[in-house]
Amino acid sequence: MYLELDKPSKLKFISILCHQSKISSKVSIYINQPGEICLTKLGGFSFNDNKRSNYQAREKKQVKVDCECEKIKLVFEINYDNEINKFNQIGIIGIELYGEEISQKKIKIMKLQEEIIKLESIKKKAVEEENYDLAKETNNKILHYKDLIQKLKEGKISPDIDIDNLDINNKDNKDNNKDNNNNSNDNKNKNIIEENKKKEINSGDGTKRIVNRKKNVEKVSTGVSTNEKDNNNRYMKANSGPIDVDKQKVGNTLTFSQMVEKELSSNSQFSPYNNNNNNIQKNQSKKDISSITDDDREFINSIGQFLPEDILYLLVSKNVKEIEKAISSINEDLKLYNNNGQYQLFINGISVNDLVYTCSSICIQILKKSYIPPKIQIIDIMNILLDPKYIEVIQVIKEFEDCLISLLDYLGDSNQKLREKVEKLIFDYAKKTKSGNKIINLIINTPIKKNLIKSRNHLNGRYLMVSKIVHFCGYMKNNFENIIKYAINGYALNKINVRDAALEIISRLYKYEGEKIHQYFQDSGLRPAQIKTIQDKIDEIDSKNNEKKNKEQDNNNMVDEEHTCEFCGFYQPNITKDELNIHQYKDCPMLMQCTNCKQIIEISNLNNHLLNECDFKDKFIKCNKCKQVVEKDTINEHQTSENCFDVNEDKEKLCPLCHLNIIMDDIWKIHFLENGCEHNNRANTPSTTNASNFNK
Repeated sequence: MYLELDKPSKLKFISILCHQSKISSKVSIYINQPGEICLTKLGGFSFNDNKRSNYQAREKKQVKVDCECEKIKLVFEINYDNEINKFNQIGIIGIELYGEEISQKKIKIMKLQEEIIKLESIKKKAVEEENYDLAKETNNKILHYKDLIQKLKEGKISPDIDIDNLDINNKDNKDNNKDNNNNSNDNKNKNIIEENKKKEINSGDGTKRIVNRKKNVEKVSTGVSTNEKDNNNRYMKANSGPIDVDKQKVGNTLTFSQMVEKELSSNSQFSPYNNNNNNIQKNQSKKDISSITDDDREFINSIGQFLPEDILYLLVSKNVKEIEKAISSINEDLKLYNNNGQYQLFINGISVNDLVYTCSSICIQILKKSYIPPKIQIIDIMNILLDPKYIEVIQVIKEFEDCLISLLDYLGDSNQKLREKVEKLIFDYAKKTKSGNKIINLIINTPIKKNLIKSRNHLNGRYLMVSKIVHFCGYMKNNFENIIKYAINGYALNKINVRDAALEIISRLYKYEGEKIHQYFQDSGLRPAQIKTIQDKIDEIDSKNNEKKNKEQDNNNMVDEEHTCEFCGFYQPNITKDELNIHQYKDCPMLMQCTNCKQIIEISNLNNHLLNECDFKDKFIKCNKCKQVVEKDTINEHQTSENCFDVNEDKEKLCPLCHLNIIMDDIWKIHFLENGCEHNNRANTPSTTNASNFNK
């Protein structure tokens, strides 16, 4: 569906009311900005399938757009299947657009800025080809257009000026034509000019004496042109002190392109800034720097030493495509480094710390904007930083943590692609850095923005992320109380999806903590009906556990020991004894080969083996802080790392491979066989994943 506006406008919101049964599964929004031909995708959103209301209610979605456009394209994807919508139709009851018209002045300024961008590329190419005449002419046009922008902003010229037919070479003629239109004062002005006109008087020594009758001031002309004077002065300055022809101190080296740029601006015959030094910018960007905010300048200054100026100004541009172009360039540069070990865009010799700081700062800057595509792109860059060579640095750079905090706002976002990328990034960070407890604390302690407090989807996204991290990454014992209270608070809310996610957290905690959780929801102020629902869920878990234990007991009584692995329960009726030995030697996920003595041992007994049984046991020592076994040569380095933390050995056991909390002895099989320890190389071997039965 295409929507065309009468005039270019700044669109703030789009509101769509869908049919009660003929519902599109997803709606994508495209716009074309003023002066552009191609459409740009902003993102999309989804409607509910409406089963809950039995197809009686109609859902209205209001999406914040906040961009300038002339045309809008809405793409409605395949409908939800239901019995009422027999012909798979999509129905829209109403569409409302909220915004305001763009002023004629702003449209003209935007067109002039687009022309300046085109002229900048022409000038750059001319300088590279050493065509200085074309470069000089183009530079004059750029200055003229910038002068027009300034005058438009100050209201000195009318917004009705015809930009398309504007020609700098005919500027004087146009000014004369404009003066000729003032018929009432023409004759008077001409008489005044004639009376005050300067008169030349030839003197005897060959010079010209110019007399200004009005001011009665005499000036002597030496017959030397202004350009020649300037050149002579510059030559004399060069000989009298350490100053070169570009008025730069010796030692401040400039590239060839920078020298030509300075030469063009200093020799320009037409410059609107010559009479106003306050308007001169020392580091004039190729963009209209008047539109840059103080926050943008602070951002540019913070990372300006690591990236080229043109990339920095693209990142703070108001044009989505320019932002996307800058992020794509950075993304490609990071990928190229992975291939050949050199950066093309970042400065040579940039440290890993500075690189992570720069990328994190860019991420924070982009997330402040309202455009969706750049946000999706920037997450790809953050994923690159999860590479092993950056993994230690991202845990200590504060800006990366600030970036994670900003990303929390997009949990449960209406844009499916953005939401999925954010959820994957946060979970991968928790898993790869073993920082599940840190992410849980960020989610619990980071305040929710005012515009998201009532968002059911956002709250649901937060609780689902906590549930996922608790299940796959574990948590610290001292953080249990915070998590259970957070889950109970979520369950008390009057939002079905949030309550379901909170109940999932409670049930996962019960599997690890058991009856300990009862005291928290009994004294929480929950309604009796809510407590009953929690108790029913716990009873369901207990029932399943009892069934599993009874089944295991029956299997143990009937177990075919000859064809079953005693460690992981792998069973094949026709397996031979030699094949079972090979399985235990190569594939059994409960076993591993000691990297020192090459003996096959149980993973859960690795620490004891290294201290007491291994042929190289003299190399190892037990850390008195985290109770893990490490090499004696590395004990000092280990105790200063984040992987070493206080552990109560009587209450806690850590997996010797991934250091995850193993709270109960029977959790070992769940950890290695169901969840899969990420550092266990045997976790997904064919013989275990294709097994027909596990006797746990």
